[in-house]
Amino acid sequence: MKFIHSLILILIVSACSSANEDRSIGTDMIDIPATSEGNSTSKQPAITFEQTEIDAGRIAQGEILGLIYRFKNTGKSPLVISSVEGSCGCTIPKTWPSGKIMPGESGEIHIEFNSEEKAGPQTITISVVTNTVPSLTQLLIKTDIAAPDNFETK
Repeated sequence: MKFIHSLILILIVSACSSANEDRSIGTDMIDIPATSEGNSTSKQPAITFEQTEIDAGRIAQGEILGLIYRFKNTGKSPLVISSVEGSCGCTIPKTWPSGKIMPGESGEIHIEFNSEEKAGPQTITISVVTNTVPSLTQLLIKTDIAAPDNFETK
């Protein structure tokens, strides 16, 4: 008899436990927001560059170029640039704003490109990491590098 009572008790506890799990799943489903307002990027910062690619044309090997990429925060909250890195040692990020760039404000990223030990057509990438969505923006430098004795503009 005790065995039957124990079995009935186990079945009742299992049934109650399952009912509670089902209820909590249902409650969780109800609590999920119906709109994507919480995940919206409309209140995020946004970085918009005047140009993301600079074509420097044909240059002599060993020439050092100073390039400027201008941008604006076209978003709704402060923009922060975390890092700026060139894809090779020939490209050095010199300066960029280190603080918050407020909505509507503009800024500049200054890059130095050294064409020493480079030849022919080149595409160099600069990675800009910000607090935007997506967080990575790629900037490009395109150039054709000629040895000094073969240099003539096209």
